[in-house]
Amino acid sequence: MTPNQIFAVVAALVAGHSNADFDHLRAGGYDNRYPVAVESCELPPGTLEVEGQTVLCGTVSVPEDYAKPKGRRVALEFAILKSLSRSPAPDPLLYLHGGPGGGTLQMLGPVGDLLFANHRRTRDVVTFDQRAAALSSRNVACFKGMAKHIVELAKVTLDKLPKSAMNEMIDPCVKEIEASDADLSAYNTENNAHDVRALMSALGYPDYNIYGISYGTRLTLEVLRTEPEGVRSAVIDGIAPTTVKLYNDLVGPYVDTLDALVDQCAADEHCNAAYPDLRATINAAFMKLAKEPIAAARGRPEIGMMQLVQLVFEDRNNWRDQRDITGYLPRIFTELAQGKADTFDAVQTSAPPDRIKALSETKGLTEDERALIRVVLESAKGMGDVQKGVTAALERLKRDLGDARQVTSIAEAFEARSNQALAAISDKDARAALVRDYAMLQTMTPGRKPLIAWVSAHFEGADRDALLELIAAMSDADIVRTFDIARSEATKYESVLGGVINQAIYACQEDVPYNTEAGFQARITELAKRYPFVEAFRGETGFFKTCKSFAKHPRPDFQTPVVSDIPVLALNGLRDVQTSWHWGAVAVKTLKNGRNYVIPEAGHASIAYQPCANDISVAFINDPAAKLDTSCIGRIKVKFVLPDDPLPGAK
Repeated sequence: MTPNQIFAVVAALVAGHSNADFDHLRAGGYDNRYPVAVESCELPPGTLEVEGQTVLCGTVSVPEDYAKPKGRRVALEFAILKSLSRSPAPDPLLYLHGGPGGGTLQMLGPVGDLLFANHRRTRDVVTFDQRAAALSSRNVACFKGMAKHIVELAKVTLDKLPKSAMNEMIDPCVKEIEASDADLSAYNTENNAHDVRALMSALGYPDYNIYGISYGTRLTLEVLRTEPEGVRSAVIDGIAPTTVKLYNDLVGPYVDTLDALVDQCAADEHCNAAYPDLRATINAAFMKLAKEPIAAARGRPEIGMMQLVQLVFEDRNNWRDQRDITGYLPRIFTELAQGKADTFDAVQTSAPPDRIKALSETKGLTEDERALIRVVLESAKGMGDVQKGVTAALERLKRDLGDARQVTSIAEAFEARSNQALAAISDKDARAALVRDYAMLQTMTPGRKPLIAWVSAHFEGADRDALLELIAAMSDADIVRTFDIARSEATKYESVLGGVINQAIYACQEDVPYNTEAGFQARITELAKRYPFVEAFRGETGFFKTCKSFAKHPRPDFQTPVVSDIPVLALNGLRDVQTSWHWGAVAVKTLKNGRNYVIPEAGHASIAYQPCANDISVAFINDPAAKLDTSCIGRIKVKFVLPDDPLPGAK
C-alpha cells in the first residue's frame, strides 16, 4: 500500500462520482446479444477498491444453450478490477477460477490485492463466476432441498457435516433441478468457453489474455479449442488437462510430490548423507504410524498416519501459511519411523520464522552491520504495523461515508427486527421451521402476501404486530430488497451443499465414464507399489457415489489434446497435491507456442506461493513472444534440516 494508493482511495471516496469508463456498461454493455446489468458487489471487494471507480460488478445474460439463443438465459456474475496504470494496455487479463464450480467473486480482495496485483499495474483484471458456480449458480439450485436442510447446513461452520448426511441430500437435490426448467446437459466446459467469449464481447474487450488456475486451466484449453478469437495469450497454472483422468488419479499428485522430495534430498550432498534412501524412510514412517500411533502426550494430540498426511500434503500446501516445512520433512520422516515426534511437534507448534533475527545473525557480519540490519528491518516491521492502522482507518471511512449516503431501508429494519424476534424463540423445532420457511422465500415472487404469511405463521404478540407494520409500510422496492436479503442469508449456508452439487455437475457429467471407480482402484494398486501407505485412500470413493445421481453427458472429443498456436505459459507447483507437476508437460505437447516450467516450493496455483512465478507470468503477458528470464526458478532452494540442527523454538 503506497501513499499514492491511499490518496487515490480517499479522493475517490470523497468525490463520490463514478468512473466514466464504466458508463457504457451501465447502459447495457457492448453486445446486445449479451445484455449487461450493473449491480453492487456481493462482498466488499478490498480496502483499496471503490465500487464504481476501481471495481465494477454486475451480470451478463447469456443463453443456457447457445444453439437456442432465444431460449432460457443464464446470468453470469462478473467483476472488473481496473488497472492501476493511467495508460493501461487495451487487452485485460481474464482470471478463470477453479473447482469446477468454485467461484471467485466472493474473494475479490485476494484476487485484486494478492494474486493479480502485479498484473493490474499494466492492465484491467476481469473475472466471473462460471455457470453453475457460486453466485452464478441460481439457475441450477435446489431451493426446496436446501431449505429443508438449512438448519443442518448452518451447523457446518461449527461441526463438519458427515459425508453420509451430505450424500443423502444430493440425490433429491439433483432430482429437483432436473424437474425445473434447467437443462443440466448445457452446464459443461464447452458452454463455459462460449460464455468466456460472450462475456468479453459484452464488456467491450475484443482482445484479452487468460490466467486459468486448476479447473480454470481446463477451461482455458477449451477456449483455445472452441472460442480462440480474441485470445492474445494464456497462462495455465495448476494444470488439469482433459487428456488426464483426474478422478482416477486423485492420489497420484501426492505421490509425485514425495518423489520430488526424494529427488531433491538425493541431489543435496548433506541431505543425502543424513537421510539415505529417503523413500524407504517415508514408507517406514507411514507404516509405523499406521500400526503404532504416537500417543497423545507432550501436551500434543495423537500422531497417526492421517496426521502425517495432513502435515505433508495439506498444511504444506496452504498458501496462507508461508512456513518453510519442506526442509524439515526428511528429519520428520526419519524420527517418526523411529517412534519419535520431536521435529513433528516443533514444526506443528512453530510460528513463521523471525526473519529479522535470522538476517541479523548472518555469518560474516560485523556488529555494526548487524545493528544496521536490525534497525532497517525493525523499521520495515513498523511500516507494516502502520499499514494495518491505515487499512483499518480506510475501512472505517468507507463504512462511515456509506452510512452517510445510504439511509437504512425498511427492508433492513425488517431483517433486524425479525432477527431480534427469532433470538427470543427458545423452542428449537419452532426456530428450525421459521428458518426453513425463511429460506423458501427466495423461491417466491416478491410480494407482501408471502411476507405476511411467514410472519403470521412464526411470530406472536408484539413481535408479529411490529413486523406486520413494517410490511405495510414497505414500498415495492423495499419488498424486493427484503427478498434479496432472504436470498443472500440463505446462500451463506446453501453454499455448503451447493458447492458439492456445482462441482459434480461438471465432473460427473463430463469426466464419467472416462473416470471409473475401477480405474481409481487400479491406480491405487499401481501407486502402492512405490508407497504402500496410499492403500489407506482406497475407500475414498465418495466422488463416484455422488455421480450416481447424475445423468452422464460425455463429449466424444473431450479427451482429445488441444492444438493451438496461441502463446501459452504452463506453470506447475512442485508440491502441488491437487494437480501433478507432471501434467503441464502433457498439456503443452500439442501447443505450438507453449512453454512449461516447474516452480519449486509452490503448491496448487504457483502464483500464490512464489513471487518468481508471479514475475514470470507478468513478463509473459506483457510480451508473449519474448524470451523469458526464468533464472529465479533455479534460485528457489530448499534448506534441509539435518539431525543436529536446532529446531524451531529451541533456545
